[in-house]
Amino acid sequence: MVRSIVALALLSLTTQAQSSLAWLARHDSGLAQADYGRACTVDSAGNVIVVGKSYNPTFGSPPMPPTADFEIVSYTAGGTPSWSVRRDAFGDDDTPLDVACDAAGNVYVCGYSWSGTTIQWSVIKVSAAGGFQWIRHHAGAGTGPNFARAVVLDGAGNVLVCGHEASVASGYDALVRCYDPAGNVLWSTAFDGGGLGDDTLYSLAILPGGELAACGQFGSTAGALDAGVARLTAGGTLLSKLAFDGGANLTDGAAALCAIDAQTVALAGWTTTATTGEDWLVARVDLATNTLAWKRTLAGAGATNERCRNVAFDARGVLWSAGPLSVAGNGLDLGTRRHDLAGNLLSIDTWGTPGAFDDQVMKLLPGDAGQMYVAGYVVPAAGASMAVLQYDESGARNWAATFTTPGAPDARILDAALSETGFLCGIGQTANGAIGGYDMLTLQVDLNSSPQASCSPKLNTLGCAPVLTFVGNSSATAAFGFTTHARNVRNQKSGVYFYGLASTAPLAFLGGSLCVAPPLRRAVVLTSGGSSASLDDCTGVLSFDWNAFSHGLLGGSPDPSLTVSGTSIHAQVWSRDPGSTFNASLSNTLSFVVLP
Repeated sequence: MVRSIVALALLSLTTQAQSSLAWLARHDSGLAQADYGRACTVDSAGNVIVVGKSYNPTFGSPPMPPTADFEIVSYTAGGTPSWSVRRDAFGDDDTPLDVACDAAGNVYVCGYSWSGTTIQWSVIKVSAAGGFQWIRHHAGAGTGPNFARAVVLDGAGNVLVCGHEASVASGYDALVRCYDPAGNVLWSTAFDGGGLGDDTLYSLAILPGGELAACGQFGSTAGALDAGVARLTAGGTLLSKLAFDGGANLTDGAAALCAIDAQTVALAGWTTTATTGEDWLVARVDLATNTLAWKRTLAGAGATNERCRNVAFDARGVLWSAGPLSVAGNGLDLGTRRHDLAGNLLSIDTWGTPGAFDDQVMKLLPGDAGQMYVAGYVVPAAGASMAVLQYDESGARNWAATFTTPGAPDARILDAALSETGFLCGIGQTANGAIGGYDMLTLQVDLNSSPQASCSPKLNTLGCAPVLTFVGNSSATAAFGFTTHARNVRNQKSGVYFYGLASTAPLAFLGGSLCVAPPLRRAVVLTSGGSSASLDDCTGVLSFDWNAFSHGLLGGSPDPSLTVSGTSIHAQVWSRDPGSTFNASLSNTLSFVVLP
């Protein structure tokens, strides 16, 4: 049974709220047992797909009931339940770990299932309409468990899954397997990390150019587990593998990775010490040379376990990382750090509820306007609440908001995903007071009052795409503090922001696309700066403080609507590009709402 709720208790911990609840839904399988959400994704139509496990109170052979089944649920972008699929693999426990959608909306879930004798790797396909298509299992030659931990789709619609298989000689080995859309195995690559110990992969990414990178834990010759990363061809040939110790020769691991180009990846994970337990681990690896460029560890103020859960590069190549960090007298808080490509620390921030409670980061999500979203949950004395934080490209926290269920607060979010239309979904579980168990909980948060990017920029004659980012918050009353930057502009060239009160579908304009609806307003002429005029590159930046402009501090003729709270503004940048059509370059569009 699915229950949708469109009213939610919302606590926004900023006076300039840029997020609101779109909808909330509980999913109860109807079997009067607990249901737990685990992972979510959003398809190209904006449908929210969530997966979890649902306990069956009457079936098990063995173990004795209750046993868990796969549960897959789809909601429309507006929160209406579309379909749900329950799948029991062998009559025993099933656990999903990840979910992905292809371009047609087909859903792929990976995890593991207990067959009665072994824990088997499991991959499921469900159609966009909710029809069960196939399930595939795999077990290695050994007697240990087999886990499918992460799934991604390549450009051809093939299904790439990573995890591990049981091995006779070395515990279990790292495994990457590729299926076609019909469920046929195209290739399968298993390998030992190097120390004949237990090896597994937690995360998988497709690199620019089509090669693959995967990270996890590799067995060490010293007896412990090390953080590890492997590189494979698009056809599954292992090109390289690298394991490294966090520093204390104890258990280390890499839980997530991201790529900035075909040769550079960053890892997030943990390293273990004898005094502080598990600490943050962030590292950069150069795949071309298969070397560790640098690693950074961090122990919070308390001797408690802290794992860095996610990493992401922003458009400028700054590496963001997020996870729980201990704060003196405040338990675990949501932590965020930024490093440059050389590993220098740029900023650090922690946020959480007062008191010694364990707040958790579950996801780090890059926005389309240079911002980063951190999603997780906080645990105040009254109960758990979903938390969403937005940081601008400078690393400053713009706002933080919490969302929870009506009545008794209980919204423990384990995964989150962004849509292409300015929404963030979260999946987890909430208490079901009627039966004393748990329901799967899905929340959709509207981010459309936060700056959003749209429209394709016009490439300039140097092949660069001018894009708009922001720092700060727009304000009807503040005289400064909301600056947008048009980056990747040709150096030492003039440019101007133009803006309007509505957007439009792309219109042909100056050899590019106009996405600001007429009538167009014009700001003041700027100079891009960057490298000296003797050079010709894309180091120029056109920066503009909208708050200062709206208050008449930059000259020009600002539209009065810029000082009216709630007004939607849509802006693009024109800049000189000698040799281009009309000698003009155009940025993408940045839309924002004037806040109080």
